[in-house]
Amino acid sequence: MFEKSLPNMHVLLQVLATSSCGLVYAGMMTSWGFPAVALPEMNLPDSNIHFKGEQASWFASVPLFMCIPGSLVGGLLCEKVGPRRLQLFLAPVLCVSLMVMHVASWESVQEAGAAEAVLLVSRIVQGTMVAFLFSVMSVYPCEMSDERMLGTLTSLTDAWASLGLLLCYLLGRYLSWPTLSWLLPLVTLVPGFLGLLLSLESPLWMARKGMDAEARETLTRLRGTPEEVNEELRVVRNTREKDSINCMESLRLAAKVENVRPMVISACILVMKQISGSSALMIYIVRIFQVAGVGFDPHFSSALVGIARLSCNFVGSALIMRLPRKALLISGNVTTALTTTAIATFFYLQSRGNDISSLSWLPIISLVLFMIGYSAGISPSAWLVSVEILPGPVRSLGFGVGLTCYSISSFVVSKTFEDVAAAWGLHGLFWSYAAGSVSYILLLVFLVPETRGRSRQEIEDIWYGKKEESLVEKPVP
Repeated sequence: MFEKSLPNMHVLLQVLATSSCGLVYAGMMTSWGFPAVALPEMNLPDSNIHFKGEQASWFASVPLFMCIPGSLVGGLLCEKVGPRRLQLFLAPVLCVSLMVMHVASWESVQEAGAAEAVLLVSRIVQGTMVAFLFSVMSVYPCEMSDERMLGTLTSLTDAWASLGLLLCYLLGRYLSWPTLSWLLPLVTLVPGFLGLLLSLESPLWMARKGMDAEARETLTRLRGTPEEVNEELRVVRNTREKDSINCMESLRLAAKVENVRPMVISACILVMKQISGSSALMIYIVRIFQVAGVGFDPHFSSALVGIARLSCNFVGSALIMRLPRKALLISGNVTTALTTTAIATFFYLQSRGNDISSLSWLPIISLVLFMIGYSAGISPSAWLVSVEILPGPVRSLGFGVGLTCYSISSFVVSKTFEDVAAAWGLHGLFWSYAAGSVSYILLLVFLVPETRGRSRQEIEDIWYGKKEESLVEKPVP
């Protein structure tokens, strides 16, 4: 009765579900950003945390490493359990694993020599939970949103990630790492979990599982018109009649030629995000500014780039509703290619001993522009398109495969930053990032279809060969 009195209640339910999922994503990203502020404090001379050998680097990178096998498993779990239910199961475990790190600051634990073990085990659990949850972060908002809200709500995915990282950087400037370990999940994962308790399960997942009555009831609450409800159920029903989905069946469907192509392209869209150097830049940005000697405090310069990233996520969310996805992706990659080329040129001149004092502004301006192009053009559109182009029967599994490839590329690009910089110089490293952006542009031009203005059925028809137009662009209204 209450819902009927509010004509826009279906919009509020979509916003509640996607925002709750976004808060969980922000909490996931705090586990990635935590080492950036915790390790410098742990490495102080008076610190009681003493990592040995490679323990410190594993403390920082183990969540990224765990995503390599975990994202694929997460895709299967998402389809088996349901995206909302999976979040409700795993978000509390992630929350506890973050808070448990506070135990490593206890004097009794440190005297027993167990503090480092507590931290490393906690990080392994965090990495596993983040890996299992990753596929949900795009699938759930995509399936909860109607076509009018889809672009806005799903394009904010990276904004939630940026918020989690920015919370780490800002709070870490003033608070100790033991305090951060319980405060960060308290302001992200806990409200996200509570919001999910009030949210609905994905109606498209219900329909794929044969729960037609429940799916129709949920869609009726989430969509504005009966026509939308009937159309979405028809699409899922047509697909389900061809293929009955379970975990093993998802693997069989993924081997079909008509499903392999969109899965490979979806994975390439995500992998190319990393080949342009985005994750490595965020991890090593302070060091880059230190080497460049830009005249500003490196931490202040890094914060400016971080703020630009978060701000432009919202710009990207607005643009994605008004411009074709491919145009945003291509323009974003043109920007990153030009800016990384500019930075490479700066470091090349520096390595040759040239006077670059008059160019001290170039690195910070280039990295801010890089982040504008990446956050406003590439990141929100890439997450959205990588899900939109996947056929329904393999959407969860396909996105899990894509995330696995994304995790491998992210781990490799970040882990090899120091080695490549030592072998090629920073100029060679940034030129390789520019080449990655150019490769991304070629992928977009020749292999990726435009998804804006197309229904889920029309996109599936492209891959299943029901339309001769294939990748020919459909006019965007």
